[in-house]
Amino acid sequence: MTSLPVLTDRAVPPGSHCPDTRPAGPPTPAAEQRAREDVQARLERRFPDVPAETLATTAAESIAYFADARVRHYVPVLAFKRASRQLSGRFDTRDDAGGAA
Repeated sequence: MTSLPVLTDRAVPPGSHCPDTRPAGPPTPAAEQRAREDVQARLERRFPDVPAETLATTAAESIAYFADARVRHYVPVLAFKRASRQLSGRFDTRDDAGGAA
């Protein structure tokens, strides 16, 4: 049985196992704004009972924590995780049995 080559629309350098999906440059201000909005929207879905002002402040603080990060590509994911941990500590969304409140 012979295997057929996989055809993709992305160029894969010889010897590589996957296409290079790294960003070509630093994020634009518009991309940074979209990332902030995305983090806040995800927090709103995760913590629907928490006031929007609290979520916005926590999201902004979490993103600001990573302001000096050299690799900016993962800042939204890391900021969401950080904010979620902070909010979980302050606003526990589970009852004592571990289920949803």
